Amino acid sequence: MRPIRIYGFYGKKSLYVLYSTQEKGSEIAVNDEEIKLSDLEANKRDHKVQITEIAISKVPYIEYREIPEDQYETLQMIARAVLRISKDENNCNEVAIAYDLDGPQKELDGEIYLAWAKGDEFSVEPMSDTDTNHVIVSAKGCVVVILHNHPNLSKISLEDVMFLLRLSTVKMVVAVTNSGSIGYIVKTSKFEENRLAVYKLMEEAVEKNNEATNLKQKQAACNFFLNNCYKVGLIYEEH
Repeated sequence: MRPIRIYGFYGKKSLYVLYSTQEKGSEIAVNDEEIKLSDLEANKRDHKVQITEIAISKVPYIEYREIPEDQYETLQMIARAVLRISKDENNCNEVAIAYDLDGPQKELDGEIYLAWAKGDEFSVEPMSDTDTNHVIVSAKGCVVVILHNHPNLSKISLEDVMFLLRLSTVKMVVAVTNSGSIGYIVKTSKFEENRLAVYKLMEEAVEKNNEATNLKQKQAACNFFLNNCYKVGLIYEEH
């Protein structure tokens, strides 16, 4: 895994701030130990897909499984904000937003509950940004949603799943393609009791991925995990 550098941005009080802020944070060097979210299709195309206003408007309202109903509209707004920030501030490259579902209470307490990080065309490392890291590690329980875009139109990758599995506070990972469609994977109430089975399934998928000699086979390895994750306390959907 090669080191990359990103710029951190701070989303503080509201989605208005998320959409409108132009303040740049400090540059942070990323080490090889960072875990990242990545776009599986990145090597398939000779160029990324540019984000359009139509694509942003097409981001769907989703009744996410295992997520409270009163969060659906907020999550649609944040998913659109991912594309907006990517388009306006990151050359249509990857952006990740960390959102704590307990945000309303955290806002009352004056705590950070939403922040974002910027990556390159192929990946983004949320834990490398100070505020995004804080949202993830300070959460009380499994209540953080990670929303990020894939410039080359894949939905969920194995690295996205690994990010979900490695962080106990992360409830769900959402991938928004640059054309506005969504794939997501979320932990259910049965995840903890199936943790060993989850890791075994991941090992099988990683083995298939490592044996793959082309993108089609790598996609098949990822699909193997996604098609079977319902057996081990996870839900995957595409919209």
